[in-house]
Amino acid sequence: MTKGEQILTVRLKLEDSREGLVATISQRSEAGKVTGRPTIFLVASKEEAKNRAKAVARTLGLKTYGIVDKTSTATLPNN
Repeated sequence: MTKGEQILTVRLKLEDSREGLVATISQRSEAGKVTGRPTIFLVASKEEAKNRAKAVARTLGLKTYGIVDKTSTATLPNN
């Protein structure tokens, strides 16, 4: 990486809405700030949203992406 290059990450946020499952894909800087405009769309399933986030990450040359699941069906961590 050269001086001035940013490390980008891709984040997928899933939320329930009256219209259905809403997915937001955003690119974030190393500091966690959103860069550019997020993409917001309705999806039929979480799998569809994950596939779209994966595709965005791949086009940026990234191997992974983060997921924030705020849906009512999100799994809770075991304590």
